[in-house]
Amino acid sequence: MRKSQLLILKSIVAFSFLLGLLLWVNTHLDWKEILSAWSKVEAIHLAGATTLVAFSHWIRALRVHLAYRRAHKLDFISVTAVSFVHNTVSFLLPMRLGEAALPLLSKTRLQVPLAYSTASLLLLRIFDAHWLLLLLAIFASASLLNESAMLFILILLASVPVVVWLMAIAANKHQRFKSIRPLVSDALAPIMLYLITGLIWGTKLAALAYLASTLGDLRLDHAWVATIIADASALSPITGFANAGTFEAAFALPLMPLGHDGTTLVKTALNLHLFILITNVAIGAIGMLLLLFSKHQSR
Repeated sequence: MRKSQLLILKSIVAFSFLLGLLLWVNTHLDWKEILSAWSKVEAIHLAGATTLVAFSHWIRALRVHLAYRRAHKLDFISVTAVSFVHNTVSFLLPMRLGEAALPLLSKTRLQVPLAYSTASLLLLRIFDAHWLLLLLAIFASASLLNESAMLFILILLASVPVVVWLMAIAANKHQRFKSIRPLVSDALAPIMLYLITGLIWGTKLAALAYLASTLGDLRLDHAWVATIIADASALSPITGFANAGTFEAAFALPLMPLGHDGTTLVKTALNLHLFILITNVAIGAIGMLLLLFSKHQSR
């Protein structure tokens, strides 16, 4: 299948997710009733959650800057602009199509080679997935994993140094992996990126889990589980525009076996999704302004 045909197919699938969600909501729910749940959230708490999510985006920019400075001297503001725009485009576009924004913007705005930016992005996405699994194991331990949770958590933690060690060996011995050598030339760099990744997800998901718990009257550990899985669904290769449809399904389905009402869960997911959409668009707008007023980075 040609790339153009594959892109059209992905767009159709993504649009069907969005259309299906809108049709279901308009048929079974009332938007006024859905949005009324925000009256449960105090203004000071909403401001705090918004600040935490914005802070997590700033830490993401710091993470990219730390990864890039292993091989390139770059201005932090320029890297922040690229990171902000990438985060928003990656969120809005379906099927992981937005991931290409980071390598392309890094090449055109920061003069970072595609091979290095792509390798950096791949490493950061591995760390993202690892932290999401770790947090899921921690918060699902009481309700879902029970006694097996601790073993799973220990395996995940033990795998970090092993993976870093294997990447260092591959980078040093095989020419095809030479692009990641600056990232794994010493253990401190990947470990630092890994810990910063934990701070990113811990900060963001704490805010989202609190909002989900308040909006849907959920137990906090259940809110964490649903929020982690819903946010992680954006890493899937099959998503709708702005993760529409897939986010709501990923939020509701894990909690339904625990006795929660499906309709209430979807309402909560919709409100949480709207909050994520608004904050992402705002961050992207800031990134675009920074791009407009910042100069291209020289080599």
